[in-house]
Amino acid sequence: MPEDHAEEKSPPSAFLTLSAWEAPEFEYHEKRSDWYWAVGIVTIAFFAVAIILQNFLFAILILLAGLSFSMYGAKRPRVISFAITSRGLKIGKVLYPFDNLKSFWLNYDPPHVKELYIISKKVFMPQISIPLGNANPNQIREHLLKFLEEKEIHEPLSETIARFFRF
Repeated sequence: MPEDHAEEKSPPSAFLTLSAWEAPEFEYHEKRSDWYWAVGIVTIAFFAVAIILQNFLFAILILLAGLSFSMYGAKRPRVISFAITSRGLKIGKVLYPFDNLKSFWLNYDPPHVKELYIISKKVFMPQISIPLGNANPNQIREHLLKFLEEKEIHEPLSETIARFFRF
């Protein structure tokens, strides 16, 4: 069992659920055909530059990146359940014990941003971004203050860029 999280094996009565909500794993934006055309044109342009420079490995990577970008853009989000329990933060069926978490910050500016950021003590998973959906941020903050330090955390650059491109 990995150290940074523990699969919940105990019966539900073993710990108290303080707050629970469901939310899509990311905000989905419907992509029109012009979005896919733009991805294709940019991909072909970079591919052409790579071929002109005779960098064939880079050309292959550009094609794979363009394909991956298009496929991820078409992906629909799953609805995931989240819970704050007396033992830790539960995301889906995985429990992240409070002992492995350092701090939290609520980035709440509806309708644009409604996220909970958690800083982990683990090196390979330093920050967890959790969508709040329709959850009450004041209630979540109240419960998390019992276990974690509240410390301002800035939104990751990748999320800012993704929101800008409506990805």
